[in-house]
Amino acid sequence: MSVATPPVDTAAPTPGDVLTHPVHGPVRIISTCTRSVRGTDREYVDMEVIGDEMRISVPSDGRDVIGLRALLEEKEIAELIVQLSQPIEPPEKKASWAHRIKSLTMQLQSGRLTDRIDVIRGILGDSGGAPSSLAERNLLKQAIAPLAAEIAIAREIPRDEADQLLQETAANAVAAGADTAA
Repeated sequence: MSVATPPVDTAAPTPGDVLTHPVHGPVRIISTCTRSVRGTDREYVDMEVIGDEMRISVPSDGRDVIGLRALLEEKEIAELIVQLSQPIEPPEKKASWAHRIKSLTMQLQSGRLTDRIDVIRGILGDSGGAPSSLAERNLLKQAIAPLAAEIAIAREIPRDEADQLLQETAANAVAAGADTAA
């Protein structure tokens, strides 16, 4: 079953629409409802993370604040792949492990796609392509998984194939960076 949908008006999503949450990745709009919060009625949008059972509910007037957006189009995916494929050279001097993890985590939480790519590149560059710490591996997974899910939906391919595309592109960038540094 394909979950791809035509372009969605992010200002007025309707149940069944597929959008992208900046942290969790692709979400399907489940419903809209009115809830009374501290005596004030507010409209909420309920969403389900695709490929997960997690549900998210946000005030409809806060959608733009959290950064819901339409799914990536092919041109945008190609641009992200090009950005990811640039040679990743090993850093001359590494920051402390704790500082690096904190900085990359904060960067990932920004929700910007370019930051997500920079986190992937940063982790792989610092580790030479194979993150050794559990924290780095988990952070790399958090950076890749939502992007792979979105690419899979946009291209109508299996999620594993999208994940492999990102992993192989990043590995080739690390190898190209090592060749450049040598």
